[in-house]
Amino acid sequence: MRWMRAVPAALGAGVLCCAVAAGTATADSSGTPHPVLLVNGNYDARPGERVDVNLQGVDEAQGKAGVTASSHAFTGRVHLRWYHSQWVSGYDALVTLSPTAKPGSYPLTVSIGDRVVGHDRIEVSPGQAPRFTVAGVPGGQVVRPGQRISLRWDDLHPGQTGTDFTVSSRALPGSVRLEHDDATDFYDPRAFSATAKVPAGTKDGSYAFSLTGPHGERAASGSLTVRAARPGDPDYLGKVSGPAFFTPSGDPGRATTNGFTVHAGGKVDVMWHDAAPDPGETGSLTATSPAFAAPVRLAPDDSKGADGDAPRFYGTADVRADLAPGSYPVTVVSHHGRVRRSESLAVTRSLTPTKGVDAGVGGGWFGLAGGLLALGTAAVVTAVRKRRPARA
Repeated sequence: MRWMRAVPAALGAGVLCCAVAAGTATADSSGTPHPVLLVNGNYDARPGERVDVNLQGVDEAQGKAGVTASSHAFTGRVHLRWYHSQWVSGYDALVTLSPTAKPGSYPLTVSIGDRVVGHDRIEVSPGQAPRFTVAGVPGGQVVRPGQRISLRWDDLHPGQTGTDFTVSSRALPGSVRLEHDDATDFYDPRAFSATAKVPAGTKDGSYAFSLTGPHGERAASGSLTVRAARPGDPDYLGKVSGPAFFTPSGDPGRATTNGFTVHAGGKVDVMWHDAAPDPGETGSLTATSPAFAAPVRLAPDDSKGADGDAPRFYGTADVRADLAPGSYPVTVVSHHGRVRRSESLAVTRSLTPTKGVDAGVGGGWFGLAGGLLALGTAAVVTAVRKRRPARA
């Protein structure tokens, strides 16, 4: 895993002793601030990958003499550029390692002008031949019909060019274009990827995947096995519980199957647990009920709150406003129809007045309250009139 470490930059006497960006510098026992060198991606880096070099604790004026980074792992000296945001500022450069760098540990120095202010190292690992991988999401070489798969091409190798790569297979509904994504491959500029879904009706078998390059040439190939769950497989019937219910603003951990009540026209969250879900249907689970305005998709809960719990899925249902009070079944069907579970949801009367009530001026509860207030006032006036003595 790539990680970042902070290295207090070494300073000579009287150098960079002035303004320092708040929250980015360390200080010695006398309180004198020091710049902080942050180097990210410098461990287990392959030739041609990128390394981020960041010097913080320095204001823009202090870097006017020029902030540079040097290492034999680079193709030459690199100039860092000033950046500033609401939270942090400093000098930064995204550096591509030399594609011909040999494996080893290379010193890194950062200088302001001709004075070195920071040291670190670049650890270069051996290069790799171009590699095409096809795997299930999550990983594995055997996938279920309906499951998502990952397609990835990494050709970080001297001489590789082009960015237009596509993958085709009988296990895909069509050709899939691979793209570079900085969110997942920030350090590797020659990584291209995509995800795709194996159609739910795909038959069992081994399927070939072909990667086509920028000029229509076949660049690489791979394979994957598709096999539906069978009796004895953990995900053939799974290990389910639910459906359970909780309020949309409530705690999912307190979802219950007993005595949960919601008013007509309200909302309820439906929870479903499965310790061995079928990977091919985790995106298509639904809860249905005559009490719901429409079927509810149960999405996987990948939040931190789900840690330590069996895989769980939930969604918010709109309860029909025209329901009579009573108990209504809520049903979830999973594992391609092999598992069917229902629980009862108690529905009470709607909180909205029915159309048969004439609420007087206005409508709803305010109109009704106004009407009651007017009736009360009329009754008091009538009583006063009855008690008023007759004139002589």
